[in-house]
Amino acid sequence: MTEGKNIKENYDEQWRKLVIERINAGMSSNLKLSIGMSKSLTKDEILMHVQQGDEIGLQIINIHRNFLKAQASGQLINALNTV
Repeated sequence: MTEGKNIKENYDEQWRKLVIERINAGMSSNLKLSIGMSKSLTKDEILMHVQQGDEIGLQIINIHRNFLKAQASGQLINALNTV
């Protein structure tokens, strides 16, 4: 069980690092993000939540994960082509 847990932790850490790099590379410092009913978050606040791995950080990681999966599978382009 320990090996499986280590693999999961490594997987989660790799996603966290990827999302941090994507945010640093692609998000302007003057933009804000709102998730649900929570307040708007600055780039620095978003990075803090992702680094901490709290509930908001995990939501942000899942958003990036779902976007990349949709992009890789072709679902994103199919959705864009229907517009």
